[in-house]
Amino acid sequence: MLHVSLLGEQAINKDGTSVQARSSRAVALVAFLAAHAGTPQSRQRIAGMFWPESTDAQALTNLRRELHHLRQILGKESSLVVTSRDLCWRDTDTCRVDLRVFTTARLAAMAAKAAGDDAGVLVHAATAVKCYKGDLLPGVDDEWLLDARSELDRQCADLCDLLGAARARAGDMPGAAQAARRRIQLQPLEEIGYRTLMLLQADLGDRAGAVSTYHRCASVLERELGVIPDPMTRQAFQRLITDGAPDGASRPAAQPAPRSGVAAARLVGRSQELAVLGELWRNATSGAPGLILIRGGAGVGKSRIAAEIATMAGLGGAVVASSQCFGTSGRLALAPVADWLRHPAVLGASAALDPAWRAEVGRLLPAEGREERGVGSRAMVDAWQRHRFFEGLARALMAVGRPMLLILDNMQWCDQETLAFITFFLGLAAGTPVLVAGTWRNDAFDDDPHLAAWTVRMRAAALLTELSLSPLDAAGTSRLAEEISGWPPPESDADLLQAATGGFPLYIVEAMRGRADAGGTSLPAGDLAAVLRNRLEQASAPARIVRRLVVALRSYEGVSRLAPAARTATAGRTGVRTAGGCTAPPGRRQR
Repeated sequence: MLHVSLLGEQAINKDGTSVQARSSRAVALVAFLAAHAGTPQSRQRIAGMFWPESTDAQALTNLRRELHHLRQILGKESSLVVTSRDLCWRDTDTCRVDLRVFTTARLAAMAAKAAGDDAGVLVHAATAVKCYKGDLLPGVDDEWLLDARSELDRQCADLCDLLGAARARAGDMPGAAQAARRRIQLQPLEEIGYRTLMLLQADLGDRAGAVSTYHRCASVLERELGVIPDPMTRQAFQRLITDGAPDGASRPAAQPAPRSGVAAARLVGRSQELAVLGELWRNATSGAPGLILIRGGAGVGKSRIAAEIATMAGLGGAVVASSQCFGTSGRLALAPVADWLRHPAVLGASAALDPAWRAEVGRLLPAEGREERGVGSRAMVDAWQRHRFFEGLARALMAVGRPMLLILDNMQWCDQETLAFITFFLGLAAGTPVLVAGTWRNDAFDDDPHLAAWTVRMRAAALLTELSLSPLDAAGTSRLAEEISGWPPPESDADLLQAATGGFPLYIVEAMRGRADAGGTSLPAGDLAAVLRNRLEQASAPARIVRRLVVALRSYEGVSRLAPAARTATAGRTGVRTAGGCTAPPGRRQR
């Protein structure tokens, strides 16, 4: 049996043994013919496409040479049909080409959809998506491949939509979410995939995961296109924050099904923090505006507790407007403030402002139909009008007339103009029922002296409350695991879970989700580490490469800090050597 792999790799295997082609052109020729299987392709056309810079005679000579190489590889295989005028690829039982498997399964899935056969859709679409391991002929830059790759990517993305909807109708919500994630990998700049995944995560009770999906979408769009998510995606996020279920996403066609897998978990081990937040919110609704910074390391649950206060405020009829900052270069000034102003309640209140103040708001949010040259670009042109400009923005927020919660995620990356506006706004908003809640990663705090100085000023003005989150203790970890899985973990499992996750809620949730995905009912010693490794391995190949590089760099960084004597002593215990000639201690900083 001959196996030809063209999607995500270039490989030809015969009876389990790799066959080395003398030239990538031979494999590319198979790909071109397989892409047009069943339709003869003239030699003249192929020669002109593969060797466009050669004369016609030379191009045909090159084609004959590659055909000779290809026949040696294929041997007696009859898939390649050669005549004096043209070439053609025909499917046979003795040769499996992944491109043909994908195409055949896709056509069968589309036929099943037309016939209303969900069982057929599930089988054939899953086969096609599994077969599509990556771009057609990676590393080859022939012009004809560009359109072919784009079309195959689009076809697989559409299959993911088809498969996700069929799985949702069958009640397999985790499977539908998996199909949505695959779609995002294929089309990372299309927001419909993110909205679909957010909806599915909310249906599964994973609201924190849905929030993370929105942030990933916003980050990708800002980095790649320099834009923010479109109104439909932002509205889905706002609904998620306030009601716990996104709106505006394309819900996969499905009947309501009971949730399975990892259950939604209530907030565990944060009673004191919730009490502080509740008191601050009550003070704010009484007309004492303030700022709360929720600080802690990555994965400690900052966004989760911010979502809790958002739910609390939303249930009371408050306006909840959210935004986030990004740790990328070229950040747009006042972009978070623009997000707050786009909230429907704020837009409606702004319309009733005096025309002079509406004009100031229009400098940041141009009226519909006018060209927007980037958030903040026009706003910062006339620095001498900064005070009046800030007052116009503040008046728009204050005009809402009911309690308002403004959420800003990842404030450690906030631009200085937004920080200056928050200071101005809270100073002007005396008597206004408003609370600004920000999340702040500790590991980035000390890097920016401007941020440190800003927090000092906010403390001095008695406007700032800081809430530091620590990892959960062993008891909290056990309670969270029980909330997620529905069963109290045995003492040995609880100790292992605490040791492996360090009490960070994000890692606890991921570990329990991995266990649920594996269908396990217990957690024998050692299995949790495997679960965590499995979750990490679900990342894309480039992400896994970056992770391994980070681990290597951290290991070298740890070794480089050892005293010379310690390096010498360490060198005698291990054989792993660093670029500096010293030896890395076994297991040091391996994460």
